[in-house]
Amino acid sequence: GVDLKNNKNIDKIIDKSKEILNELNEIKQNRGINKKTLRALIIGIPNVGKSTLINRLVGKKVTAVGNKPGLTKSLDWIRIGEFLELLDSPGMLWPKIDDKTTALNLSSMTAIKEEILPIDEISIYILKMISKYYPLSLKERYGIEEVLDDNIIDVFDLIGKRRGAIVKGGEIDYQKVYNIIMRDLKEGYLGSLTFDRFDNMKEDKK
Repeated sequence: GVDLKNNKNIDKIIDKSKEILNELNEIKQNRGINKKTLRALIIGIPNVGKSTLINRLVGKKVTAVGNKPGLTKSLDWIRIGEFLELLDSPGMLWPKIDDKTTALNLSSMTAIKEEILPIDEISIYILKMISKYYPLSLKERYGIEEVLDDNIIDVFDLIGKRRGAIVKGGEIDYQKVYNIIMRDLKEGYLGSLTFDRFDNMKEDKK
């Protein structure tokens, strides 16, 4: 796969695009049609790196990027060299999200606005999911063995002390702790992980 954080395998997209274009142009030539550039649409949920991918392919900043959803407002064609054109698009979501788990998953990755759900609820969800499915990541990043309903405040306190989220008087700055947890997940400091579980999808369809 492509790793935008570490700039790995980005050239594979160019190589594969050239391969596809050569095959298409060979067919066109046999039919007497002039060669053309390859056009592709970049599509996905908000804030997953669509514009970042385009910037990396171009080699400079040509589209706005940031850690909030909704920065791309319109459809824009971006030329990559002499043979490839990419259509950058705004993030797309379902018209209405009725499932709470889906909303929490999207909020965890800042794919929907943080105001949709309380940030403390999102942070608790992140910690519980990592504790359940990626316990080693939780231990390596925060030194925490397990997250349960009855120890969540202790967990926040421990993270706050370790990461310097402390205000005057030695009190924990919980708002800062919530932001730390969400940033650690978004920036990949908790490792490569996903909260979409196949078992949950099967349950939702029953």
